[in-house]
Amino acid sequence: MALLALMRMTVADFARQPVTWLMTFVSLLLVGLSYLFGHFNFETQDRMRMLATSGVAVAVINGLFLTVIGASQSVHNELSSRTALTLFAKPLSRGSFLVGKSLGIWLVTVASGLVIAGVHLLALRWAVHTGFEDVVANRDSLTADDLWVPWGAVVCAHVLTACFCAVFASLATVLALRLNLVANILVCFAVFVIVNLLAGSGLVGLVILPALTFYNLDDSIQLPGHPWSVGYLGLTVLYTALYCAGCLLLGLALFKRQDIA
Repeated sequence: MALLALMRMTVADFARQPVTWLMTFVSLLLVGLSYLFGHFNFETQDRMRMLATSGVAVAVINGLFLTVIGASQSVHNELSSRTALTLFAKPLSRGSFLVGKSLGIWLVTVASGLVIAGVHLLALRWAVHTGFEDVVANRDSLTADDLWVPWGAVVCAHVLTACFCAVFASLATVLALRLNLVANILVCFAVFVIVNLLAGSGLVGLVILPALTFYNLDDSIQLPGHPWSVGYLGLTVLYTALYCAGCLLLGLALFKRQDIA
């Protein structure tokens, strides 16, 4: 199937890019530094909160960077080098091109995110084991509240990060059809900043701009007893699927009118 072939090609090409491995390594380094910084805080529970939220934040920034850079570069290279013409000469529609590109970039980003999430959870587990103390025996002086970690919320936050990446993979793929490489990257990062600024004013996206606040579980991670549910996760996944589908359909409508010959 042409769609699967394009998706595999995109995955293989993006996985070979040095920026993919470099960004993943830098993210893992930041998770490690988050653990080390916990030693400079006097309250153990505050250290736990910082490590839990910072690990998720690192995964979000890593996903944003990889999806935007990857999708922008991949689509731009295909169109500027006229390689897309060769692809369309085969039984590959323009819609399959958009879906294959966005899915390929997203899968590589998810793989990177899984590595970061795994290291983050291990860091949290080690922090619970040691209590951020150099000597494990010192952990005996800590209470259960000091060592509290919202494991369910942290795992859910990493799943939502994958959904967040899907949104920007679709958005960056569509914008790359009309914008050059640098402009596309700047617009995508501007969308991220603007949406978060609007969220501070109580406004969210939903239609044109993505509702990025749906992917934020900081309150559930930092505050014991703050509600979150599997139902909320399911609704957010549904919103992500609908937004990505709408974004790609809009891109297809524009792409059909675009001459790439």
